[in-house]
Amino acid sequence: MRSRAANIPLKSFAQILTAGSGTDFCPLSRCLSSGNRKLPSSTAIFNMGPAKTCPALALGLCKAFSSKGKHICYARKAEILYPDVLPYRIAQEKYWKQVTAEDFAWQFLCMNALKKTPWDKLRLNESGDFHSQACIEKADTIARLLGRFGIKTYGYTHRSDLDYTGVKHMIVSGSNFHKAGIDNVFQMVEDVKRDKPKGWSVCAMDCKICSKCSKRGQKIVVPMH
Repeated sequence: MRSRAANIPLKSFAQILTAGSGTDFCPLSRCLSSGNRKLPSSTAIFNMGPAKTCPALALGLCKAFSSKGKHICYARKAEILYPDVLPYRIAQEKYWKQVTAEDFAWQFLCMNALKKTPWDKLRLNESGDFHSQACIEKADTIARLLGRFGIKTYGYTHRSDLDYTGVKHMIVSGSNFHKAGIDNVFQMVEDVKRDKPKGWSVCAMDCKICSKCSKRGQKIVVPMH
């Protein structure tokens, strides 16, 4: 009679796989961060590239500017103010263009299994944007794989020129646009009282107390700041 294999917890498997080297075993560990000033530490952040070479900006699709023409991209500001930010995001872009969705997912899950406080969300593109249609497909595959373990994948995009109808697992917010496949609309306004459409929510400006952007069917305005 054949014996049944024991169910090995994901954490134990990760410990065996990494052979004591911990999360450093995964190349993704050098390109993934936990939270920031607005996001909780339970949210992992990954950027497909820096703001400096953002595809949406290059195509003239970025709306992060005021009516006076002053650019207020917060991601770009960070790259100018802090010397380590731009090289880090360039490294993220290099990793993204080389990794498969499957390799990204297993490394993420391996790292997460070893964390004392696991991530429950993956936020894509604090800076940068989708480079191509293939990026959307890769990101949605990652969302499908991570979703099996209760992890939500979400992000924002200015790429109104791309097709989102095939997106089934990732939650995508269109920055100042909406089309088929886009779950939410996230619109920047100069004056909330004057410019907020009826029935829309106002961004809380703190993701530690709000999770609307990781839910479907939202229409949100955020004041320029």
